[in-house]
Amino acid sequence: MTLLTARLYTAATRLQLSRESPIQLRLEGNVLDLEQNERNVNGSSSFLATQVAALKSRDLADRVIRTRHLAENEAFLNPGSERGGLLAVGGQLIGALRPRGMSSAPADDETTANGEVPSELLDRYMRWLDVRDVRGTDLIEVRFTTPDAGLSAILAAAHTQAYIESNEEARLGTDATARDFLDRQLRASRGNVARAQTALREFSKKHPNVAVNQEQKVVGQKISELTSLLTKSEGDRVTLQSRFEFLRTPNAEPLDYFLDKPGIQKLHLALLDLRATHAALNGRLGPNHEAMRELGRQETEVSRQLRAEVTHEVAGVRARYDAALARETGLREKVTHLEQSAITLRDLGVRYDLLKNDVDTVTVLHASLLKQQMETAVNSGLSASNIRVIERPEVPQDPSTPRIPVNLALGLGAGFVFAFAAMSVCEYFDDSVKSSEEMENLLRLPALATIPNFALARRAPVSRALGNGTDGAGVPVLPHAGVGRELVVLHEPWSPVAEAFRALRTAVLFSTPGAPPKMLLVTSAGSGEGKTVSSLNLAATLAEAGSRVLLIDVDLRKPSCHRGLGVSNERGLSSYLAGQADLASVTIELEGPRISFIPAGPTPPNPAELVGSARMRSTL
Repeated sequence: MTLLTARLYTAATRLQLSRESPIQLRLEGNVLDLEQNERNVNGSSSFLATQVAALKSRDLADRVIRTRHLAENEAFLNPGSERGGLLAVGGQLIGALRPRGMSSAPADDETTANGEVPSELLDRYMRWLDVRDVRGTDLIEVRFTTPDAGLSAILAAAHTQAYIESNEEARLGTDATARDFLDRQLRASRGNVARAQTALREFSKKHPNVAVNQEQKVVGQKISELTSLLTKSEGDRVTLQSRFEFLRTPNAEPLDYFLDKPGIQKLHLALLDLRATHAALNGRLGPNHEAMRELGRQETEVSRQLRAEVTHEVAGVRARYDAALARETGLREKVTHLEQSAITLRDLGVRYDLLKNDVDTVTVLHASLLKQQMETAVNSGLSASNIRVIERPEVPQDPSTPRIPVNLALGLGAGFVFAFAAMSVCEYFDDSVKSSEEMENLLRLPALATIPNFALARRAPVSRALGNGTDGAGVPVLPHAGVGRELVVLHEPWSPVAEAFRALRTAVLFSTPGAPPKMLLVTSAGSGEGKTVSSLNLAATLAEAGSRVLLIDVDLRKPSCHRGLGVSNERGLSSYLAGQADLASVTIELEGPRISFIPAGPTPPNPAELVGSARMRSTL
């Protein structure tokens, strides 16, 4: 695709757009300020998004094609690296937008062609155009991608210039519209201010009290103050009334109520002391004793003084209650009178407030219009533009399409993804057991040992360091005549595979509690999974440990242990089970390894019945 794709060239112009237009009719708080309430669309300024959409408009493309006579330009109709005719288009561009890398040409008089631009030219123009905002900035990038490097630069400059010219025309039209609008609004505003002020003055002359009250809020302040005093007075009256009513009850004891008074408390304590002294002396002295009569006179006098103090306090409570009641009544009457006055003034006050609000509103609006008229006149005189060219287009030297590094990266990425997907699919559909841990999880049985792959184990660094076919001292071990290479413990006693079978032997010996097992069965789910190799090497390692071992090949269909040990299979277990030989005659004593061996014998027609017979059980 990279080799066959046509070369395209991209030229770009960068513009900075200010969010503030030359004329802003803010009118203080009466018109919504769009700058402060600008929306964000997907994290981008709505103003920039609007300008991007304007730069992508087909009307602007139509303007460029007509003003630059692109419909008659051969370089635009059939672009290519060898095409001419670009100078006629580029000569009409202003200096700030002339592409870098192009030779200057005399400018022609710009004429606007009449008639409609064909839709196919507009479609081609829009396909070449790409406008985007630079995220996080106020910049907009205008890009053109065409088969001709010079054409891309010329179109980027022409499109940008057309956009600036259209905005300038719109700005001039906005200035004129704004001036006419402000003139009309100011004339109407002056009349509104005069009418509102006249109406407020006439109303204030007719109702001076209302005007003063609305300005200073006199009645409301007085009602608030009197209400506060009335609430406090009512609370004092309620407290005194409850105290007075308690003292007026028949069963009330005024003395208990006034015991907190210092004078009454002192007299009450003195009376109690006299009574206590009288009771103490009454048993020793008679009632006619001078001391007893003196105590009686003192007790009578103190009781009289105590009653007088209590009576005085009760009278004081009554007086304070009457005063509080009178004060509350007076305040309530004043509040009622002021409330009636406020009701009378309320309707007139509403009318006064409406008139005053009208005066304030039209005054603020008039001041805002005057200020805006001055700002509009200044801005119109400045003729400022909110568009600034940050980077003018440049004639590209290298094609932008195809992008060779990107295409190579995509090819490498696609290859990696495809390879990874293929590997994942193979791994997903692979149901083989790859580790002892996975086997234990599947079968819920412990793994006694792990036997490595013979070929990989022989290439391992440890195996090369120990040396195959040598003992620990490096002395060569002579091969056992007739014994197959699958008996690793004999041919390669120091190899990792032999050590793995010795680990298996140790695990088997300690697999049952108490004593090691006497009988072992080695089997598998299918053929070719290592029953014969495991049986031979396990038997050999057990014999190395000093055990008496008898190896029986019970695979009556496909026996193979006899080949590994290099013995004949003419007579064996099948012969004994069929009654054709005794047990001693089919048992073979071997020297390497030092084990006893019963081969499977000739293949019988009914192996399953022989293995499951009572003779087999008794034999075991």
